[in-house]
Amino acid sequence: MKRILLLAITSCTFLTINAQEPLSEYDLNKPIGWAMVDGSITGGEGGEEVVVTTEDEFDAAINKKNPQTSERDVPMIIYLKGDIEFTKMHTLHVKNKTILGLPGSRIFSKDRTKKNSGILKFSSGSGANSENIILRNVTIEGAGAYDVDGDDALLFQGVPRVWVDHCDLRDGVDSTFDCNHESDYISVTWTRMRYLKDPLAGGSGGASDHRFCCTWGSSDKATESVGKLNTTFANCWWDEGVMERAPRVRFGKVHVVNCYYTNVGNNYSIGYGYLCNIYAEKCWFADGVTPIKDYTDAKHGYADYNLQMVDCHNIADKKQNVGNIEYFSPSDYYEYNGFDKELVPTIVGNEQTGAGANLMVEVGKGVTGYANGVAPTGITKTTGSSTCILSTAYYTPSGNRLNKPQKGLNIIKQEMGDGSTHTTKIMVR
Repeated sequence: MKRILLLAITSCTFLTINAQEPLSEYDLNKPIGWAMVDGSITGGEGGEEVVVTTEDEFDAAINKKNPQTSERDVPMIIYLKGDIEFTKMHTLHVKNKTILGLPGSRIFSKDRTKKNSGILKFSSGSGANSENIILRNVTIEGAGAYDVDGDDALLFQGVPRVWVDHCDLRDGVDSTFDCNHESDYISVTWTRMRYLKDPLAGGSGGASDHRFCCTWGSSDKATESVGKLNTTFANCWWDEGVMERAPRVRFGKVHVVNCYYTNVGNNYSIGYGYLCNIYAEKCWFADGVTPIKDYTDAKHGYADYNLQMVDCHNIADKKQNVGNIEYFSPSDYYEYNGFDKELVPTIVGNEQTGAGANLMVEVGKGVTGYANGVAPTGITKTTGSSTCILSTAYYTPSGNRLNKPQKGLNIIKQEMGDGSTHTTKIMVR
């Protein structure tokens, strides 16, 4: 009989929580809004789980093919670990994927050229479509704004069923986060977008400060998106450096609720354009933030839009339109509960439990709480150390990875929530 000699391993601070149990009184820990209309979004639920630490490992995992159909639709949960540099835009035609960032992880690019400035692009076309994609607790960092008609840090192009939650999206070269070409049923929740790097002037596009964040709809002539791009932005935070496009909308029914705008000195935040139907409510625009801009005048594009601003801080209620489109009311499509606009700065702007990549994620368990030791509502802390074990891996003395301890000497490496690595030896007899 095998006998394993192990040192005591301290458990994590949090009990594992189910997807339906809330993270806080306000965070339902599940997609809300458009991503759930007329269907559901599951990502890689129930599929293979893999931890990736390099660009090549990520590429191999997310592009894994179904051996029966050769489609890249195998349900997978991909955990990002550590700093992962991307050297090119990864254009993906995949379905049924969940990407989870372990605490402290980051995907980043240092390339500001037109050719290789992008990071992640989920796309459809030529019979290879993307669908049913979830990103949670993912930090994506571009090289910094530079108007060279480059690529976006994160782009969804022709993708139905998307949930982006508790992500930190920064410093895209072109845009930081765009969505276009018939993408639909999208929910973006508890996500923080900002620019921490100085913009680079002198690009071929002419803008000296291209910190333009979220473009929903690529152009007024991209009419294939009419009736698509339906999106919920809930509890998101457009923070420092975002000069424009938070978001800039064409075509879609877009609900912006309980979002926080601290992008002081910007040109504008919400841009309303051709055939858009925007309902923005209970948002907080800080002093010095310009809330809206009209992109349907003769200079900018075609005139046909609906805009409703309801109970937001620092802008009067508005209900205005050009054309004959019916006004969009989110409650006609889904149930939701927005909170008082006065609470937005303290709830959405809370560094520990608000918008941003602040979740505790554990391999094999997914989201288990907040990364900073704040317990979810209704979840009791376990006893033991406040330092969480993120993952445990087994190796031979020569460094080969094992699925489980084998007979003889084994090396255990544990990644901890504070960023440290604990290494111990065990003997299996």
